[in-house]
Amino acid sequence: MKWLALLLLPFPALAQQVENPRPYGWWLGDELVQRIRIQGQVDPSSLPRPRAVDYWLDLRDVARRDIAGGTELTLRWQNFYSALEPRERQVPASAIRLVDGTALELPGFRYVTAPIRPILAPSTPDQLQPDPPFHLIDPMPAGLRLLASAVALVAGVLALAWQQGWFPFHRRAARPFTRAARAVVHLPERQARRALHRAFDQSFGRVLIGAELDRFLADAPQFAPLAERLRGFFAASDAAFFGLGSGPVQDIPQLARDLAAIERGRR
Repeated sequence: MKWLALLLLPFPALAQQVENPRPYGWWLGDELVQRIRIQGQVDPSSLPRPRAVDYWLDLRDVARRDIAGGTELTLRWQNFYSALEPRERQVPASAIRLVDGTALELPGFRYVTAPIRPILAPSTPDQLQPDPPFHLIDPMPAGLRLLASAVALVAGVLALAWQQGWFPFHRRAARPFTRAARAVVHLPERQARRALHRAFDQSFGRVLIGAELDRFLADAPQFAPLAERLRGFFAASDAAFFGLGSGPVQDIPQLARDLAAIERGRR
């Protein structure tokens, strides 16, 4: 009965039609191609993966294609053995399986690798390859384009700073609301209101009171969208400065920012 049980055990199947590389004439860096045709369908998950098999041998690629009656595998090995004399090397076998679970062993092979040149051969300058031809590149056009780009960038930044009233153009007399918008952020309500009034005076050319607000808006119609808020601002100022009671509460920093935005042409 034991011999019958042994007969029933699955034996590894044998690969068919193995085409190994020639057994001699290989050097450092050469690629050796092995082709194996197998009867049956190979389970792709069992194929060896490309890797460094040893310090002197890499499996670079494993390709599989279906053929009539089976599968053809193409394994590409690369030799990295730096031989000092002709030396035989052994590529190991690999275990795979078919889709029906049958075990299969891909055979290895032997090959002889040799040194590219004698280890003690003298080296002379004439063995060096000549320098490749080259031509000089004139850096002047690129330098001029870089300079022009830098000048354009600086000019653009300065123009933007002038338009928006940034440093060093933020103290221009033509931008009183821009200066006031920066100043009122850190001031208490009474001082902030006073600073914004000074900006109205500078923009109007003289002291601007609530009674002349319509004239101010006629001379500067760009501020007309804020007319109601400006009337409320002057009414609250009259109430605070002349003891007429408390006027409506306003966000003076926001009003100053809106005036500055119109002054800079954003609205």
